Amino acid sequence: MQKATQAYFQTRATTTGQGELLLMLYDGALNYLQQARDKILARDYAAKGIYISKVIDIITELSSSLNMEKGGDLAVNLNNLYLLCTTRLLQANLKMNVESLDSVTHILSGLRGAYAQIMESPEAKKVEGEIAGRMQSMGASARAVPPVMAQQKIIPFAPRAHAQAAYGRNAKTAGGA
Repeated sequence: MQKATQAYFQTRATTTGQGELLLMLYDGALNYLQQARDKILARDYAAKGIYISKVIDIITELSSSLNMEKGGDLAVNLNNLYLLCTTRLLQANLKMNVESLDSVTHILSGLRGAYAQIMESPEAKKVEGEIAGRMQSMGASARAVPPVMAQQKIIPFAPRAHAQAAYGRNAKTAGGA
């Protein structure tokens, strides 16, 4: 059963667009934050640490995928938010501080909501189609699994315009624009 589940999520990740992968990463982080919160309240400190580490891995992946050259102020601001989140997660881990976890949840929920709205815009759907078309014409895979998902076997749970520029490095590395 475990191998079937891993195969399903591997297939899901490799057949999903860049924006949808970002949402999956945010959803995974939010899920792990809730689980870490529950473990702190249950005084299961070892499990709490594991879930917080998974959230830090996801945030590191989000931060490393920013294109600082093309993303401008948006990429810098997102990077700063990710740094703040990581700092608060480390505090929560050391001090068993639920409030720090809640503040990270608030930040990531806001970012996830903003990206979800951006992805629904007609401009975003057009850009996604253009990138996928260019990548197919070059023989490259239009989808890529973020390393953190492949290495950590993170199970994801259920942006474009400026966000596309901020996260453009993934598309560029895979052979896109």
